[in-house]
Amino acid sequence: MGQITQLPQLIPADAGKPVRPEAAASQQASRQLALQPSSWSREQADETVRRYTELATVWEGERGGYRPVPLGDALQRGGPWPAGLCLEIGCGTGLLSGLVQQVWPRVVSLDLTWAMLSRSTAPWRVLGDASRLPVPDGSARAVVLADVPLFAAEIVRTLSADGVVVWSNALGEDAPHHVPIATVLETLEDASDAAWSAVMSHAGWGLWAVLRRER
Repeated sequence: MGQITQLPQLIPADAGKPVRPEAAASQQASRQLALQPSSWSREQADETVRRYTELATVWEGERGGYRPVPLGDALQRGGPWPAGLCLEIGCGTGLLSGLVQQVWPRVVSLDLTWAMLSRSTAPWRVLGDASRLPVPDGSARAVVLADVPLFAAEIVRTLSADGVVVWSNALGEDAPHHVPIATVLETLEDASDAAWSAVMSHAGWGLWAVLRRER
């Protein structure tokens, strides 16, 4: 497996970190999806839509203060960045889209749940499933995933050879969709049959990683 380089944490974690009761079960499901993406089902997709439809009206009020912290740190310290098209997977209400657009002006923002996506003001919004990304092979220079399931084969298919993957968990190891960075790296290597490396750090309550193919 490729090298993981950990940078020092520059943004400290405040007191009062939220606890998500569903985190343990969700992490188990997310890890299984990362390792066995074929286990993703129509029933799981429907349940995801149901849950996030319920959360849509309170999403930014409950999470807007802390979710941008790790991604913002990643975008400041994880470069250099290739120019071109970026895919923002699981964009939700667009809470993080502005940060992404500061680095990549051309961003396709995709989400599975219309109740979330309809609240976003991102210019290029697509209702779609991350397990079947509606973009051509090799068309993206960057893929941003902030607290979403990992479908490594689709990321590899859509990413250019010199592209980057930006991974963020807003509550770090306690985030419902947290997958260990070593697992993220492993699945990308398996899907591409190539060596990858990662740079990672913690920021606030969260963590991030930027992953690249080795040249």
